[in-house]
Amino acid sequence: MTTLILASAIALSAVTAAADTSPFFVFDNGLRGANLTSIESQLDLVRDIGFAGLSWRTDPPERVRQVLAGARQRGLKVFVIYCNLDLKDGRLAYDPRLREIIAIAKGSGAMLWPNITSRQFKPSSPDGDPVAVAGLRELAGLCEAAGLRIAIYPHVGMWVHRVEDALRVVKKVDRKNVGLTFNLCHALLDGAEARIPALIREAAPYMFVATINGADRGASRQQIERVIQPLDKGTFDVGGVLKELRAAGFRGPIGLQCYKIQGEPREMLTRAMGAWRRYTAGQD
Repeated sequence: MTTLILASAIALSAVTAAADTSPFFVFDNGLRGANLTSIESQLDLVRDIGFAGLSWRTDPPERVRQVLAGARQRGLKVFVIYCNLDLKDGRLAYDPRLREIIAIAKGSGAMLWPNITSRQFKPSSPDGDPVAVAGLRELAGLCEAAGLRIAIYPHVGMWVHRVEDALRVVKKVDRKNVGLTFNLCHALLDGAEARIPALIREAAPYMFVATINGADRGASRQQIERVIQPLDKGTFDVGGVLKELRAAGFRGPIGLQCYKIQGEPREMLTRAMGAWRRYTAGQD
């Protein structure tokens, strides 16, 4: 009886620890290469390296369906689907395929991952808020019916330029299924290195997703090759960011940004997984 109780306690502890750890996924921009020309080969690599899943993008709906099904078959998850929303002519415009993608993703747990652009409103300008809020509430209704959430993706140079912009908009939208993303590389590109701990604490109650990558301390916006590096490279304390996210109570998915990172994908991603495991060792 004692042995059975001990075994049950160990099993319960393992389940609790797993539930208390952020799942780690890879951006689909890290799944490109001569040997990764099919969806199947990309998904196999994600599984083989040990990621919990991946991001995808606005694509023909049949390809999105294939990715979702292929991920599910391999025990993986498509955590987010990247898309663009644009403020123009008094409305929030987006790719017409997005409605079908939302329907296809019903029940998958995937989130829409929108950047928000505008030629009408300057980056960070609150003048665009009424248009954005109305459009996001409508989109949130479509997503809610499919059991999906929206995690706004701050991107330097776009209308939602920084975390603070996403936070302002999310609060005004005031829908439970609309939150935001903390992007390490875009915070660094915005010159927010010193503010990152405070940004994480402020955004944490509304944060659905976070992203990380290797980087150098003190890199400028013009030095993107220093701001986005392999996870095991650079002088910036990525482990410190993970600790800040955890201390703020964030347990959502964390994605690996791979934009313009050179090298053979399998080797680069294997090293990244090793770095992730070192950073997160002993968290549970």
